[in-house]
Amino acid sequence: MDILLGTNVVMPLEALRIAVALLGVGIAAYFDIFNNKNIPERFLQGFIIAAVLVSLIAYDPVATPYGLVAGAILYAANWLVYKAGYVGGADGPILAAIAILLPAQPVLLLLDPSANILTFPFIVHVLTVAFFTFMLHMLLRTVPSAFKALRTKGSIQAMQWAGAFLILIAYAALSFIISSSPLLSASYVIFLAALAAVSVYFVLFRTAINDSMLEWMAPKDVQVEDIIAPEKMDAAEVKKHNIGRLVDEAEWKRLQHVKGKVPVYSHLLPFVPHILIGLVVSLLFGNILMAVSGFSMPIGY
Repeated sequence: MDILLGTNVVMPLEALRIAVALLGVGIAAYFDIFNNKNIPERFLQGFIIAAVLVSLIAYDPVATPYGLVAGAILYAANWLVYKAGYVGGADGPILAAIAILLPAQPVLLLLDPSANILTFPFIVHVLTVAFFTFMLHMLLRTVPSAFKALRTKGSIQAMQWAGAFLILIAYAALSFIISSSPLLSASYVIFLAALAAVSVYFVLFRTAINDSMLEWMAPKDVQVEDIIAPEKMDAAEVKKHNIGRLVDEAEWKRLQHVKGKVPVYSHLLPFVPHILIGLVVSLLFGNILMAVSGFSMPIGY
């Protein structure tokens, strides 16, 4: 059970593993921010190869297979979601490389060594922080669109109100359960309240948020690997030309026959910088949910 949760997994050459992970994700974040979210394919391939080589050089009979399997699962899962047009193609290799290099919680940089508990695969910690900071970033970016939606009659549908209400009910029930537990602090309830508030925001203003990221452009201006919104296009045109969300080379050619402009998600926020934030925070604090709760246990428990 300890192995399944990532505890008591020894990682030889931990400093080297951390250094390669930070360097690789840092470079990828730079490209994501300053190169129009275009991370070179050769760099991504090199990062994966470097991760595998370090894992083999620092071989451990548990950590190495554990990391390689976790990395393969992440890569495959992300590839499927990428092909469906819901995430960027660079996220999978980056997350896989982290999982291969750091299959369990590293302790070298932990500010509180007792935080090494319920480590899961380490990548779970990274993604927890990354998704939370990404949602906060998107919230700040889309506030004007949300205010506009509030002033527009009918922009928020009944199903969206119902979804927001269910989230609040679930949070209230969970808060009641947590408040009766002596193991978790009030700060954990506050953290969950922030998470619930952000979730309600995205449920209520989902349509306005999606629309704020779209740009209508001529088919010739669409780029391969762009993500588009076929649900915003004429249904007959979409069916006629077999238009999906992810623009590959074959779809780009089909798009050239579409009449009118195409809605492209050209204002999507970069996600890799948030992976970097998640990596740094997790290296310093471990399982952020446990850190917020104030719950800890000595290493080796």
